[in-house]
Amino acid sequence: MSVRNKLFLLVILAVFVLGGLAVAWWYQEGGPVRGKGANEYVLILGLDNFGESQRTDTILVAKLANQQIKLLSVPRDLQIKFSNGELGKINAAYGRGHVELTRQIVSDLLGIPIYWYAVVNYQGFTQFIDAIGGVTVNVEKPLRYDDDKQSLHINLAQGTQTLNGSQALDFWRYRDSATGEDLGRIRRQQGFIQALSQKLAQVQATQVKKLVETTLPNIQTNMAAVDAYRLVDRLQKLRPEDLQVATLPGQVAPIDGVSYFRAEPVETAALVSEFFQGREVLTNRDVRVIVLNGYPDEVKRQGLAKKVSDLLKAQGFQVVAYWNADTFDYPQSYLINVSGAKDKTQRLATALKVPLTAVTSAEFTAATQQRFGEDRLPMIQKMLTTTAVPPDNRSVELSEADLVLILGDGFSIAGGESN
Repeated sequence: MSVRNKLFLLVILAVFVLGGLAVAWWYQEGGPVRGKGANEYVLILGLDNFGESQRTDTILVAKLANQQIKLLSVPRDLQIKFSNGELGKINAAYGRGHVELTRQIVSDLLGIPIYWYAVVNYQGFTQFIDAIGGVTVNVEKPLRYDDDKQSLHINLAQGTQTLNGSQALDFWRYRDSATGEDLGRIRRQQGFIQALSQKLAQVQATQVKKLVETTLPNIQTNMAAVDAYRLVDRLQKLRPEDLQVATLPGQVAPIDGVSYFRAEPVETAALVSEFFQGREVLTNRDVRVIVLNGYPDEVKRQGLAKKVSDLLKAQGFQVVAYWNADTFDYPQSYLINVSGAKDKTQRLATALKVPLTAVTSAEFTAATQQRFGEDRLPMIQKMLTTTAVPPDNRSVELSEADLVLILGDGFSIAGGESN
């Protein structure tokens, strides 16, 4: 395949894996934005049709650097505050201020400079998928949805199948009507993007011209020809496995019967640093903990492990398991560092804001042998491996966690009573 045709394939990959970034190189005049730094961020918006009243149905942020493509999905239900103080969803920003308002909101949210954008409508999406002969995906469950107001009717059977353009759009747009689950839809979209990148890797040179012509009428972008050419040139050796995807961290929060997605500011900053900028940052989500109730007082003991577990999960920690300890005679609380990561120990201890005795596995063994005349760690391990413990109702190994928190006498939650 010639370099020219190879370049075209990368253009096509960018168009519908990245929303149409580099197509301007071939057909459009130079745009207003040029050379904005070594790390290129692009906002990708998917619309039903172009128009002032339209809302964004898909929001992605792409970064092209170091022979990789990274895509971050931003839930369309993300709660934001507009300049007039009104709270709303980010998908309404396009109707208020078009691409520029959405771009500014996302840029401020992530703390990164986003200059380029690409807006793609779904008519082009369906035509493009048909032009490449469909995309094979696994439909994990039957997808059925009917909305007469939108003339939207989705009916996809379960199983692995090759979707044509119309079916692929249904797969991309499906959202469970009972739960309104936007995060599930994002996971399906990311899986589809991975499958699409695999399919594009098989495209023949003879298909390229048709694919480009299919794509062009359905894309709006501010990329200049020189910028698009430079980006595509840097991705000459792109492979499907070089595509990475992630989702904005946060929680679904129903408010007055409306489902919103609330971003986690600290987790978002960490994700941007790690995913986009390659800087490793320790966050709560990196800490795995087992919570065990060893509280002597039978009354105050009730449900304590679950309460602490819920508290930690609300702060983003990964709770591998919570249950009772081997006995209820612990005169103090222990935080056992089973992984050796001192920074994780400090992070959890700081989050709880209560007195804890932080120890290594060896130190816990020595302490329990001195106090109880026996090594309690093997007893805890045996209990965990022979019991179906919550939250997943299964046996667990100590090695699955970084820390083991044993709740002993005097433990309290945020300064209050333990019960």
